[in-house]
Amino acid sequence: MPTLTVLLALVLATNLAGCERRQKSLQLSDLTQGERLYIERFMVLERTRAIALEDADLGAALTDSLAAAWGDSSLQEVQRGIPSEPARAAAIHDLLLRILAAERDSLVQVPAQRRLTAPLPDPPANPPVTEE
Repeated sequence: MPTLTVLLALVLATNLAGCERRQKSLQLSDLTQGERLYIERFMVLERTRAIALEDADLGAALTDSLAAAWGDSSLQEVQRGIPSEPARAAAIHDLLLRILAAERDSLVQVPAQRRLTAPLPDPPANPPVTEE
């Protein structure tokens, strides 16, 4: 389970410089099944981490439950959803950052177990960014 968290953090932190242009910002409806799984699992882990900051015992129990529910193949399953094309990966991580921003209040101020299965917010698209 910690390996999955580390992988997701590394991928999110990866600098994807070199993408010359990003098209219209992605929305949840634009994601493939694998990309959606990646975002959903990342958000469940973030929600679990927020709960663990409030209640360490509950956080540990939830993390153990996730590990059992997702199984040993969860890392490979999520890795298949991460696109290899840099522009697509950047667009997915932009969406993930917008989702995290939309959930900031609930993650920081009101972490609750019921939020683990809450639908993902579909934040408004940012204007397209172009780099020269």
